Amino acid sequence: MDRAATLISAIGAVDHVAGETSMTVAFEGTRAAVQSMTLSEGLDVLSVTQVLAWDLPNTDALRDDIERLSGQMSFGAIKRASTEVTTDVLAHYTFPAGTLDDAALLTMVHLVLSTGTELSAALTA
Repeated sequence: MDRAATLISAIGAVDHVAGETSMTVAFEGTRAAVQSMTLSEGLDVLSVTQVLAWDLPNTDALRDDIERLSGQMSFGAIKRASTEVTTDVLAHYTFPAGTLDDAALLTMVHLVLSTGTELSAALTA
């Protein structure tokens, strides 16, 4: 996680590193949790969960927008957490990271976070 935190700090503010497996990142007006885990020997992954929007009105139009935007994504998936009144929207992506060199790892994280900021702007415009 130290390696990832150092790299990610070049593109966003690493706010908090929790132990050896997770951190929070501020990136272009959004926040994300980044976790590292070993799924099996030789398979280390990073999992990025980015907040796209909080407390949006839970409407049919929002659900349609989320479905449309989700279909346009190259990386990850959009998830909703809804009550009867509001919806929080998250983007999530997990990818193998252990064998990536520094430039490739930073590129992947940057692509994921940049996609999230574009989605956030589309949802909150």
